[in-house]
Amino acid sequence: MKSKSLSIMFANPRFAVMLIAAIALVIYSNTYKVPFVFDGGVQIENNEKIRELGNFLSLKSLINSPRSIVDFSFAINYRLGKVNPIGYHLVNILIHVTNGILAYFLALNVFGRLSFFQGDQGGSSASHKSPHNRKKKTGKSTPSIQYPKAADFSSSSIPFMSLWVGLLFVAHPIQTQAVTYMVQRYASMSALFYMVSVLLFIQARKLQQKAKPFRQNGAPENNSNPPAIAGTHSFFSPKILFYFAFSGLSGVLAFLSKENAATLPGIILMVEYFLFDRSWHGWKKKLIWIVPLGVLLVFLALYFLSVSRGFKFENLLEDVSVITRETQKVSAWRYLCTQFSVLVQYIRLLFFPVGQNIDHMYLFKAGFFDGLTPLALGVILAVIFLGIWNIRKRAAISFGIFWFFITLSIESSVFPISDAMFEHRLYLPVFGFAISTVYMIFQMFSRREKWANVLLASAVVIFGVGTYQRNIIWQNPFSLWADSARKNPHNYRAHNNLGAELNDLGQPMRAMREYSRALEIKPDFADANNNVGNILIRQGQFEEAVRYLSKALKNKPNAVGVHNNMGVALASMGDLDGGIRHMKKAISLKPRYAEAHNSLGNALAQKGLLKEAMKAWAGAAELDPRYAEPHFNMGVMFELQGDVKGARRCFSEAIRIKPNYAQAYSKLGFISAREGRHKAAMKLFSEALRINPQLPDARKGLQEMIRITGSKR
Repeated sequence: MKSKSLSIMFANPRFAVMLIAAIALVIYSNTYKVPFVFDGGVQIENNEKIRELGNFLSLKSLINSPRSIVDFSFAINYRLGKVNPIGYHLVNILIHVTNGILAYFLALNVFGRLSFFQGDQGGSSASHKSPHNRKKKTGKSTPSIQYPKAADFSSSSIPFMSLWVGLLFVAHPIQTQAVTYMVQRYASMSALFYMVSVLLFIQARKLQQKAKPFRQNGAPENNSNPPAIAGTHSFFSPKILFYFAFSGLSGVLAFLSKENAATLPGIILMVEYFLFDRSWHGWKKKLIWIVPLGVLLVFLALYFLSVSRGFKFENLLEDVSVITRETQKVSAWRYLCTQFSVLVQYIRLLFFPVGQNIDHMYLFKAGFFDGLTPLALGVILAVIFLGIWNIRKRAAISFGIFWFFITLSIESSVFPISDAMFEHRLYLPVFGFAISTVYMIFQMFSRREKWANVLLASAVVIFGVGTYQRNIIWQNPFSLWADSARKNPHNYRAHNNLGAELNDLGQPMRAMREYSRALEIKPDFADANNNVGNILIRQGQFEEAVRYLSKALKNKPNAVGVHNNMGVALASMGDLDGGIRHMKKAISLKPRYAEAHNSLGNALAQKGLLKEAMKAWAGAAELDPRYAEPHFNMGVMFELQGDVKGARRCFSEAIRIKPNYAQAYSKLGFISAREGRHKAAMKLFSEALRINPQLPDARKGLQEMIRITGSKR
């Protein structure tokens, strides 16, 4: 009795939805404070476009820019919480929860419809055929059309199988890169609209079949089909057209979220074949409208790409904008040969998600016979053959395999993308993996479904724990890049990014070692050369810094950060005109680059052009309200001009923006000392030394206050 009650509870869609949501929320509960990583700074923190909702409120703005729907969601996040990561993570997790629920309902439809074409709900090898398809005694035969009989959605296996599909989708560790990595909302939001489009299409087709029962050559209706009922929808009723229209609209939104949604027509055709009509007779009629519609869709897609991205295939599906600029461009043939091995790695990660990496930096193959490429192709062909072989016997396996390959068919085929492999590309294909895997396990335990449920429950727990543990590595950029460099020691980008994190943590020597390691692997790596130059500038080694920065500019002549650093180095060597020239070049390339405006102000001040310097600093402060240095520089200028009130205001603002700004505390200490507020000055000097014990001015100021007051407190 308890077992029956439990089955009824698990078969309840409301319970399934709540369970999927609860598990997803639990395993991602440790991600809300994960900071912006990788290109999060460019795409979100420093993305000026998302700071104004008005940039997305016209149809033209949505159509003429790539992935505008997701950028619009980032703009809403920015309006509500600026760059606080909590809001971005909350939206990403809610999208993931929604996708898990959609995967559940999509699985219900897939398993339910496939049962029409197979003799039992478990998917036995006996296929169902309409009695009207049998040969007549005259020797003639009617067209071989299989029309589904009524589905039994109350069977014990289908709701359980569908629930496990949804749970595997939300719990799988491979999904972390599309959920925890905030920028990859592109993948998860596109998947949301993608699955909605498929579900709406299925609903429209189901209504059509109810509205128009099949009649063959004037024969009476097949009694196994639900009869047309008075008052039901006509074949193209407003309700059916509504479902079709919104299926198409959702597909457009998926494409405007990420261009890999161009595979959606292929999935729709697959759904039509597997779930509704497998007859050549029916498909001959469909080709009349499929061909012109396909041509129209291709034309519209190419037009959109030509407007938004100049129609460059190498830029079609760039995943991480900041780092891919350093990656070599490859031919379509080399990219395809590489993808054979990448696909095998993807399949391995789905079954055994060990060795996950934020940046696999998978090396491109030189050709077909490079490494194990022929063996990898053999594995891929074997999996595809498995899908073809099971079309009639175990169609759910075929459906899942073809879903996997179709949804990856753009990113893992002949269209070269700057990087061969990223885990978030598997976000949507995971559904195909889940469908096939759940079905196979239920087939293995067809007579003991309890063990199938136990095995899948164990898998969900293991995957959920793995996801939670993987998200711990995402807690800070240092652990993330340390993990990446450890797993792939030849990944020069990982070493460079790890060095940047160490530098931000105040460990420049350790950072220099990581930069050097990156340059050992790739001597012309512009970002690492620039980062080494930046550290050398801070150490006062300006000539050596110029040498590294020149290498960086040779490979990235329009890199604004490199131009700014070169300007600082030259100005520090006394070449003010050369420095100003590079700073202005950086500003011309990126007019709203606050750091270059600040550097320009410093150089102009050195030349004695104080008004121009103040204007540059004010511009930097206005461009980036979170940038403390221009306020400090303006405070120094006010102090030199005797404007104590203005100086105090600027130093205080610098501390408000950057609470650990030791030099600003020291400057305020000297202002307080001159005003005779010795105790206040002592506190300010002490705070400066707490932040930076090596700050000489603060130490001298504190010693003077101790001498004057005779107290160390």
